[in-house]
Amino acid sequence: MNRVHGNIRISRKSHMDQMKPYGKYRESLRQDFGRICGYCGKSELVTKNSFEIDHFIPQRLAPEKEDDYSNLVYSCYECNRKKSGKWPSEDKNVQFIDGKGFVDPATEEYDKNLMRDEEGNIIGITDAGKYMVEIGFEFDKRPMKEIYRAMLLIEKRHQLEEKIKMLSSKEAQQYIEFSIAVQRFQEILFDNKE
Repeated sequence: MNRVHGNIRISRKSHMDQMKPYGKYRESLRQDFGRICGYCGKSELVTKNSFEIDHFIPQRLAPEKEDDYSNLVYSCYECNRKKSGKWPSEDKNVQFIDGKGFVDPATEEYDKNLMRDEEGNIIGITDAGKYMVEIGFEFDKRPMKEIYRAMLLIEKRHQLEEKIKMLSSKEAQQYIEFSIAVQRFQEILFDNKE
């Protein structure tokens, strides 16, 4: 089992001057979230859509938190659309009902609720995790395994590109194979509108 966010540790800056509108936080969130989606761990490198800012507690329930940095999540387009205004209750202070609800991805609790299996699928390991997988973000219906594999391939391709000037024949062949595989995954993700 692996972390949804891999080796990236997400943590929001604890002291931020309040800015309005909340879109002004974009670059700070991008840095704090390591250029990945706080919810699914998708890297900016494997998407055709721009990343967005999600309000962890929906704006309709907590309009006073609209510009509160601690309530913002750097999110891929798909996760932001899937979560939308979902919340398990109509009370901003009731985060869980019968163990089902949302866990802030910038907390250690996230890793206690969601993990990746060996193939890269995101699985819920608690009731809250299962709720997020099946209802909140529909990870079980999205190509999470392909996204994960594409991210691994992109990282390997980057490592090979660092050596590009000194490639042996074998390394050159590996680079070509990785590039073809990455291209295939990018096409799958594009076709699935991820």
